[in-house]
Amino acid sequence: MSQSYQLITDSAALLAFCQQAQQAQFLAVDTEFVRTRTYYAKLGLVQVQADEVIALIDPIALQANRTDDGLTPLWDLFADPQKTLVIHAGGEDYEILNLHMGTLPNAIFDTQIASAMLGEGDALGYAAMIEQRLGVELDKSQSRTDWMQRPLAPEQLDYAAADVLYLSQVYPQLLKQAEEQGKLDLILQESAWQAEKRAQQIPDTWLFLHFGNAWQCNPEQLSVLRELVAWRVERARNADLPLGFIAKDHVLLDIARRMPSSKSQLHGIKELSSVTVRYAGEQMLEAIRRGQDNGPLELKLQRINDIRGYKVLFNKIKALAQDVANELAIPAALVASRRQINDVLHWCVQIPSQAQHELPLPDLFASWRGAKLRASIEALINESD
Repeated sequence: MSQSYQLITDSAALLAFCQQAQQAQFLAVDTEFVRTRTYYAKLGLVQVQADEVIALIDPIALQANRTDDGLTPLWDLFADPQKTLVIHAGGEDYEILNLHMGTLPNAIFDTQIASAMLGEGDALGYAAMIEQRLGVELDKSQSRTDWMQRPLAPEQLDYAAADVLYLSQVYPQLLKQAEEQGKLDLILQESAWQAEKRAQQIPDTWLFLHFGNAWQCNPEQLSVLRELVAWRVERARNADLPLGFIAKDHVLLDIARRMPSSKSQLHGIKELSSVTVRYAGEQMLEAIRRGQDNGPLELKLQRINDIRGYKVLFNKIKALAQDVANELAIPAALVASRRQINDVLHWCVQIPSQAQHELPLPDLFASWRGAKLRASIEALINESD
């Protein structure tokens, strides 16, 4: 890589860079993190290009001997509504930024979203975008590297710097095209919405409504499943462990349906870790008893395809989405994917009204999609009742 970078490991250097970066028109941003054995992602590196300066910011070094994460000047910079953050496919970046910043950046331009809106490929990867636009083939050898190790090797740092070097070169091209095609506002709205989704919190008590195959449970089993799902996520957060380390989804479903009443019965559940039973078996049994004591839920979930009139409703919503796509001159899949249509049907037909008031809106009812589609979709649902 031809461009040099600055590795920032102390507060004075970080503050100086952030003050300098205030003058830049935009910031190209990426993060490197590890999330293999933890519930929360561990931030290993933050890469920023501001004008011609690339900074590789080491949060591990900056956090040493501090009570905070040592990155406050950077988070303040990112939160500046006058400063556009250019990110590619920022889903997990948004999640980790929200975790550390306590808020989301105010102005985001996601280059994957822009590429899709401009008709250049849905879910285009960073390397593919750079090769397509700049003719540069990126080195992918460090894509699965351990970003928590120290010191970081030169090849790791080169790889990380390349993520923002070429991003800053592609952004002006995409920005110009977006303005020429009249799609800039749409790209910014979608970028903001995708970031907002990563910051949304589903109340623990309603997590079971989005649990795969929950429809296999009868109302009594659903009551138990609700308690088990809430217990699992609370334990995962407190122990900072992945959900699957505590109990995989199909195991939790099996427990809810069988409702074991003792540790010995828990040990009989196939694929349930003996470690989980040993250290959390009593808590799990308490969750099962709570669900039983609460009684059957006044709710019967169905497999989405079994909802009355599903196929007709699905096709009508798909047609509405196609009309919006034609109006906006974007691919129909960017307006409403199969999953997004299923999500909105699940919401309208199966989510209780109390839960609707406490849950985030489905995609097709939120942001620019909601403005275009919500009233029409609700009318379709009401007509089908």
